[in-house]
Amino acid sequence: METIQKIPFFGIDRFYKKYSAEVSEIISTVYQTGQMMDGPSVAGFEKNIAAYCNRKHAITVNNCTDALYFSLKLAGIKEGDEILITGYSFIASVTPILMLNAIPVFVDIEPDYFSMDMNDLEKKITKKTKAILAVHLYGQAMPLDILETLSAKYNLILIEDGAQALGCSYKNKKVGSTGLLSCTSFDPTKIIGAFGTGGVLFTDDYEIYKEAKKLRYHGKNDKGQYEMLGYNSRINSAQAALLDFQLMKIEDIILQRRNVAELYNRYLKEIPRLETPKINPDGIATFHKYVIKTEKRDELKKYLGTQGIHTMIHYDKAMFENVLFEKFDYKAENIHRIHRIKNKVLSLPVYPGLTENEAGYICQKIKEFYSY
Repeated sequence: METIQKIPFFGIDRFYKKYSAEVSEIISTVYQTGQMMDGPSVAGFEKNIAAYCNRKHAITVNNCTDALYFSLKLAGIKEGDEILITGYSFIASVTPILMLNAIPVFVDIEPDYFSMDMNDLEKKITKKTKAILAVHLYGQAMPLDILETLSAKYNLILIEDGAQALGCSYKNKKVGSTGLLSCTSFDPTKIIGAFGTGGVLFTDDYEIYKEAKKLRYHGKNDKGQYEMLGYNSRINSAQAALLDFQLMKIEDIILQRRNVAELYNRYLKEIPRLETPKINPDGIATFHKYVIKTEKRDELKKYLGTQGIHTMIHYDKAMFENVLFEKFDYKAENIHRIHRIKNKVLSLPVYPGLTENEAGYICQKIKEFYSY
């Protein structure tokens, strides 16, 4: 009888086991300084992550949700302003809009890459539209050139939600480098992740950078005066140092994800009732998620679970179908593709440390399911 392998969806523990000595040394070094917040490791990481994303300034905050909220606030978004956003993402992409009492205008997705359909987006621009919140989903970049063209044509603010897309690029332009502000996440499940939570916002605008620094810590300016209402949204020195350590290894981290994805592609492409991810030829994907589509999604997920394989669903509903939206104004007209694919998507494990043997086992079990 074949032994059932236990394969988790996340491999965070594997990263720690591989680099436990380095992690312990980093933490010990930071703790010995006695400077737990706003230490040199925070400034150093902000400098390095800004350079990596080809931005002038980076401001670390407690999480990407805060980064998105601060970005909208700093961009001057007000109550009643319309913000164009995909209808298909994690709820945190849209809640910052609601927190400002702005109006999310949901855009349908294009058929191949799960990102906003640019034609639908342009059709939904009105006199009330103030910004485009561009969500790069599953580790694949949206068409940055088209986003820049549309934002310029209609005089709209462009903000990137790159929570799932650090390291991605489109036509050699990196996610995080476009628009007035950009954001990414350092949740433990992301391309590089904090041992807790973390996020960052980017900008090339020095005045916005100064305001963002005040906003993240109770409105405190460089003279130590509290001159505005702010928040307490910072990462600590140890988290920054651990993120900087991962940033130095990011190309290898991405390569390992791509290798797993290529193995999946090779072994699953012959299954006629299953669709593997399509990759935009103009972009570089990082496979934050590896999402297949199948009519038998729920049955396949259940079967893989019996074989020790943990999978997840990202996402089983449009964002505006959450109960939360019974309390808020929004627009969601002509949303068709999201409703067609939301019951088909299934995310397979993909992370550094997932072995070729484990990936092969997952593919074998998927083939067995479709052979019945």
